[in-house]
Parts: sequence; structure tokens; C-alpha cells
Amino acid sequence: MFGHEVEAEEARWPRLDVRETEAAYVVETDLPGMTAEAIKVEAEGPYMVLKGERRMEHEAGEGETKRMERTFGTFYRKVALPETAKMEEAEAKYENGVLTVTVPKGEEARAKMITVEAA
Repeated sequence: MFGHEVEAEEARWPRLDVRETEAAYVVETDLPGMTAEAIKVEAEGPYMVLKGERRMEHEAGEGETKRMERTFGTFYRKVALPETAKMEEAEAKYENGVLTVTVPKGEEARAKMITVEAA
């Protein structure tokens, strides 16, 4: 099933979007405050796995925290992609806090124009 989530609802951090274009499946994930080196993208059969860790930006004892809403810690997201996804050709870019993974479709998944000829 396309886009099927493997983990429980409460484990859905970070949030992500999955789009389908004519040539690829595109997964966009907001990961502000991280470095590209702290993010891992792996292929696990028909699944794309995103994992990493976002650390707190301040040390304990550096002032009193009055409110904390940002999420920190390790994350693991496993998203099913269609069998036509070519994970071995995937490309990942991390820019302005957004990870974009583009997974090309196999030829069999791309739309093909068929010319109708008159008899």
C-alpha cells in the first residue's frame, strides 16, 4: 500500500509529506536544526527508512526553561513506497531544514502516451 506507515501514530516525528510526480515519488521532511550528517536515509525492501537524532541546543544549567514544545531525540520513520520505486537511484537533499528524498519510478510506472490510429 502506497505511503503506509509502519510505526504507531504517537511515533510520527518528524512529520513528512509524500508526493507523486510523473517521474518520481518525493518525500519531504521538516528537520530544522539538524546537520545533514545526523540524518540517515536507507532502503529496506519496499520501504524508505529515515532516521537520526536532533539534540537539544542548550546545556542543562544554562538558564531556566519556561516552556519546551520542540521535539528532540532520535527518530525512525519507515514509509512504504510502491514496488515501482527505484530506491537504488534515490537522491536526498537537505536544505533550509527540509530533507527532500526523490525516488525515481521504474519505466513500468510512468504514464505512456498511446497513439490511436484510424482504421
